[in-house]
Amino acid sequence: MARPRITVTVSEDVYEFLSQWADREQRPLANLAAYLLTKATQEYKEGQKQTSSPGRDKELLDS
Repeated sequence: MARPRITVTVSEDVYEFLSQWADREQRPLANLAAYLLTKATQEYKEGQKQTSSPGRDKELLDS
C-alpha cells in the first residue's frame, strides 16, 4: 500500500537550508522532510500526553 503524500510550500531560505541539510546527510530532501515531520508529530504527541488537556488536536492524533 502506498504511503500518503502531502505537498507543502516553504520559503526559498527554508528550501535552501533543508536542501543543504539533506545533502550533508546524503539523503533525499523528501526523506529528510518526512523524518522531520514524523519527529515533530511524535514530540507533539508526547507533549499532549503530559498536559492531558482534551481537545481536537489530541483526538486527531490519537486516531
